[in-house]
Amino acid sequence: MLRARWSGYEIDSSEAAYEAQVHRPEELGTLVRNFLTSGYFVKSYYSLFEEPLERLRDFIKEHGDPKDKLTAKALEQLDKQIAKFDPSSWRAPRTGVRTIEPILNYVGAHRQELLEAQVFRFELTDEQKEMYEDYDYEFEVGQKIDEASFYSGTEIPFDGTVIYLGCDLVKASKLTPAEQKKARRIARGAGKRMDEFGGPGMFGESWADMLASDLESSMNVTLRVRLNPDATLSITGRWMEDGQFLHDYYAYMLDQAAEKAGAEIGTYVL
Repeated sequence: MLRARWSGYEIDSSEAAYEAQVHRPEELGTLVRNFLTSGYFVKSYYSLFEEPLERLRDFIKEHGDPKDKLTAKALEQLDKQIAKFDPSSWRAPRTGVRTIEPILNYVGAHRQELLEAQVFRFELTDEQKEMYEDYDYEFEVGQKIDEASFYSGTEIPFDGTVIYLGCDLVKASKLTPAEQKKARRIARGAGKRMDEFGGPGMFGESWADMLASDLESSMNVTLRVRLNPDATLSITGRWMEDGQFLHDYYAYMLDQAAEKAGAEIGTYVL
């Protein structure tokens, strides 16, 4: 089951989140591939955190069975992805589902060994340490992380992170006619609520028209896979949107993606 949790509804830039439990760890990569290739994401993904992949490659080279097909495939894809890393560039390297799937299936199949070897054990960043002083957060490496406790994605510890991707939802115009109709209905409903709440938007434009135009904008969503302290795996992600006015639209798109991936999704507001 893919279960999601959504956060936010404020009249400023706020974040929302989804969370997923992985019930068949050995098929983790296949689940993520099916989710990302469901037709609701732009087929271009960005690797936002490089060190877990480098650590995983080192672990496989030292402990993996080179005669095992999955191990060999995962190592091949890791070498290809790591070759794209450029420490002198600020751009996140692109990746694809052919790379992601065998790597995550390997992690799912060897999760206990990876946990015991602390391959994905990460301390807080210096920036996070400063944030925690301001927000009175407490964190100990190796503890279970409840991402819903963190207001911003930048505050979430990297501990346990296997892969961290930047993704984009497709524009509404790329959806089927029936889905486009549903999308416009969601935007009109949200616009009507905002008109009733605060009157017309900027320059007298209706909120419905403003939100409808947003459906053709780039909508970023992250996807993070984490190996938890109990050797379970989870899929989480976040996005930022002004006021979360289009929260229902994001929820609809992710729900559609999960359905196409053969997963059951539930959403709720925090």
